[in-house]
Amino acid sequence: MLVYLSLIDQDEKKAKFEIIYSEYKNLMFYVANQILGDTRDSEDIVHQAFLKVIEILEKIPVAACPQTRSLVVTIVERKAIDLYRVRKRGRLLPLDEENFHVAMPSQIDSFAEGSVIASAIAALPPRYRELLLLKYDNGYTVQEIAGIMDMSEANVKKTIQRAKAKLQTLLEEMGVEV
Repeated sequence: MLVYLSLIDQDEKKAKFEIIYSEYKNLMFYVANQILGDTRDSEDIVHQAFLKVIEILEKIPVAACPQTRSLVVTIVERKAIDLYRVRKRGRLLPLDEENFHVAMPSQIDSFAEGSVIASAIAALPPRYRELLLLKYDNGYTVQEIAGIMDMSEANVKKTIQRAKAKLQTLLEEMGVEV
């Protein structure tokens, strides 16, 4: 709560915010968690909601009343629904390789033994390998890959182009006609 209070300059606003915080923090978390079903995301949403409350604090006449309760619940609901929609569209993915469906190095070694192409893909630099697997093995579009990898679409296209050229070179060195 000290972080929030440091954002408020007037004592009367600080007192009003302290009441709002103590009255509604658990309710706000409950509402966010009902929508999102994730504790960490719910905590983030409550934090964002309190920042919004600080922005509009002068417009809140009474700290503990049904109107204020309705206001904070509405703020939390809107923020949670926004995050839910972003998640539903698939733009927000946890950052671990299992969620990208990118083969882990141990998996690459196991299938590299069975095929020349797989072994050439395994020999690619990790960035090239990841983009090729996302594009051709998992079927993601360039736009989706750009969102996943936090790259521009042009950068994704160019990196895939370079990865394909490198793969072609590796395959030719292995004696495979391309």
